[in-house]
Amino acid sequence: MKIKLFFLLTLLFVFSNQSFAASEDSWVTKNITGDLKATAGCKDKAKAEKKTVPGSYRFDKYTTLLCNEIGYGWGKSKVVDNGELVCEACEGDYEGKEKYRCFMKDVVVECKIVKRGF
Repeated sequence: MKIKLFFLLTLLFVFSNQSFAASEDSWVTKNITGDLKATAGCKDKAKAEKKTVPGSYRFDKYTTLLCNEIGYGWGKSKVVDNGELVCEACEGDYEGKEKYRCFMKDVVVECKIVKRGF
């Protein structure tokens, strides 16, 4: 019993060495250009713009998703170009008020992944 425990602890010690860990000092980067999703529903123009502009939660979320769509392991490094804010008027009757859906067009995001292999 003691020999098995000693053997198991020896194996754990040998394979827990840092030389077996993958180094994360080399990254592969790729620039992706795309449009972000429009705001949900129709809102006043000021509200729709506020939810869509760079720095908002929605902008950060959808730029990250743009990188994740490449494949497993890809993440957002930085936003290279914020793109252009586009607001489209919604069709329908909104009690005399005009409602809009806004989105960011042609956003350029730099995505990264750890270089694969040894």
